[in-house]
Amino acid sequence: MKDLNYYKSLDYNIIIEKKKEKEEIWYIAYTNEFGKYACYGQGDTAQEAIESFYEERDIFVEYLFKEGANIPEPTTTESEKFSGVFNVRTSSIIHAKLVQQSKDMDISLNLYLNQILSGAVERRKDEIQIMNKLSELCAQLEKHHFEVTKQLNYQKSKLAAEKTWSADYQGPYLKTA
Repeated sequence: MKDLNYYKSLDYNIIIEKKKEKEEIWYIAYTNEFGKYACYGQGDTAQEAIESFYEERDIFVEYLFKEGANIPEPTTTESEKFSGVFNVRTSSIIHAKLVQQSKDMDISLNLYLNQILSGAVERRKDEIQIMNKLSELCAQLEKHHFEVTKQLNYQKSKLAAEKTWSADYQGPYLKTA
């Protein structure tokens, strides 16, 4: 079983928020593991808020420990789960071309591949945004097309009704006996 000192020594990712109400400015510091309003520190500066958070965290952890409650441990961010190292298998032709291109640019193959991958990741993010915007525009266009079609059908039926009326109308002067 882990003791109280273990929990007090855990290194949580602290979130700092600047608050402003009217002309007054202050900071709060908290961690997602405990929740924004369960355990937080505050101060006139970000540093004061962090120091206050550590004091409050110790009191909060002592309380949870004494009650036998679950004490959440720091979670890792998504990027912390990865080392940044991976192997890629490719053909010898592609490998040779990449080496030559990196030499032409006078940079290492590793840096060159990082630039290529970074560009691809950013392009993908942009592509997703573009596709979402296109979907939105298509939906608006379909809605507009539906409304215009509805109006044209109404006008067409109205004109047809008028033509039928004039063809059926004989009037007193048009009667043939």
